[in-house]
Amino acid sequence: MVTLTEKQHFNKVYNSNKKWHTAYFVLFFKDSETKRVGFSVSKKVGNAVCRNLIKRRLRSLYRKSESDTINGDMILLAKQGIDKASYNVLQSQYLHALSKLKLVAR
Repeated sequence: MVTLTEKQHFNKVYNSNKKWHTAYFVLFFKDSETKRVGFSVSKKVGNAVCRNLIKRRLRSLYRKSESDTINGDMILLAKQGIDKASYNVLQSQYLHALSKLKLVAR
């Protein structure tokens, strides 16, 4: 898994047209030749323990679907209340977002 690390790369993905809002996160996507991912969890979501748990869950969602998605840069931006959601709910919303944005490779 290659991660986005620089702010300018995050800004390019944020300014792209492909994004999908769910109840617990926003998925941003920008076409690219490589697969990279970034996770953004604000301090508004919770304390460090909570934020790390959320990042682990989002990372797990991405890893499970990484081989099935098309190439591009992706950002998963957590919303407030994501810590109350179960993993299964997050997974179903993530898969729904991937299908709506047509990011699943056939």
